[in-house]
Amino acid sequence: MYFNNGRLFEKFLVEEKIQTLDKSGRPKTNFEFKATGEIIRGVIADAKASEIEKWKESQHLITHTILQKLGQIKAKPSDRLVNGSRFFYVVGVDDVAMRGYFILYYVEERNDAT
Repeated sequence: MYFNNGRLFEKFLVEEKIQTLDKSGRPKTNFEFKATGEIIRGVIADAKASEIEKWKESQHLITHTILQKLGQIKAKPSDRLVNGSRFFYVVGVDDVAMRGYFILYYVEERNDAT
């Protein structure tokens, strides 16, 4: 099998979490998301054991990392990335080179999301 340049890149639609209030003015506990119109093109990989342990220390679970090449940060923690029927919740974001060359998203894949 031959890999062409850019063949591993997948598109992820960015959705932001909407916080709604009930009649008494308290935040609702259900999770609703709205598309932002941003699209991330990135390469997805399983998270390494060292990355999983690092995030577990701060009581966050990650299952994958998504590497975006070039551009600005398009998703923030609490956002959701959608790739077909797969849902990924953003736990953390790291601008690896601090110049926008590579952005690393730490995400948790959830199968119970709709």
